[in-house]
Amino acid sequence: MPRPAFSVCLCPDSRLLQLRLQALLKAHPPAKDKEWLQTVFWGDEGLSASFWENLTLQSLFAQPRALVLRKTEALPAILLEKQLSPALIACLGRNGEAANPLIWPLVCIESAFDKEKAKIPAHIQRLPFYTKAEALGLIDINPPLTGKKISDYINAETRRLGIKLTSRELFTLAGALPPDAALIDGELEKLSLCRDAEGKLPEEALSLIGNAHELGIFEMLRILQQQGNSLDAWKRILKDRLAGDNMIFGFLAILQREARLLWQCLKGPAPALSEFALRQKKQAAAKLGTEGTAALWDIAIQAEKGIKSGARSPDQALDMLAADLFALFGGFGRT
Repeated sequence: MPRPAFSVCLCPDSRLLQLRLQALLKAHPPAKDKEWLQTVFWGDEGLSASFWENLTLQSLFAQPRALVLRKTEALPAILLEKQLSPALIACLGRNGEAANPLIWPLVCIESAFDKEKAKIPAHIQRLPFYTKAEALGLIDINPPLTGKKISDYINAETRRLGIKLTSRELFTLAGALPPDAALIDGELEKLSLCRDAEGKLPEEALSLIGNAHELGIFEMLRILQQQGNSLDAWKRILKDRLAGDNMIFGFLAILQREARLLWQCLKGPAPALSEFALRQKKQAAAKLGTEGTAALWDIAIQAEKGIKSGARSPDQALDMLAADLFALFGGFGRT
């Protein structure tokens, strides 16, 4: 089956989207003895000259390129209409095949879903590239994790990690973990370190999994970037997940632990974490630097001090916490 001239991928979950893109590229390899060189661009950063140069690549000896455009919905409407849509239509051959075998644009729209249906912005639905994609079957739909899909995803990932779950353990995990594939992956990675030679988990293993509200700051970032990386989003999600005095103190303890681990990544000794977790922490520490890491520690201490001294109510502390964390992490990279 020939590969699409271009693809429109609808998925609001960053990790599920990454997995789907990998599957698409594997299902449609380029010419013999070659692989797709994947290059990612971000709609909320505009489209650089590099994007347009790659889109018109013509050299017979160039490596085939998969141009992944994330968060296409964030592009200005005028750019979508006047530049991107005509460029994607130009990728179609006379009979709908790929006009250029070296280039495969994968346009990702990461808007939220409602009842298994993507909520595509109206101005995008009217564009020629989108209507053409609908007519030619070029739209790839991947809904978020909900209901039974969470259990199915956990089942698949635990099998991949060599973990043998009992039905009780699966039920517990499906109820405790948030509907976010990246967060689930991180928690299951912890559990994989506890399995015995047969893949079974000890009784106390599930205590490693915090309930659905107990999120580390970098796990929170993944959710925030999917739901709108704005101060309002930070306030809304923090208040939703940290309602009650005990919850905010638990989160502040997590913040202090994160700051300590990041400091160890910067100054040593390296913290005792799995290879997966350590790699993530080192990347985060490098982005924050020593000043940012120290600021994270101070934010947690000041919030805790404000509540315990009576200077701030928990709600006031949450507002201040959201503002401080947004100032520190608001532009903190991608998932």
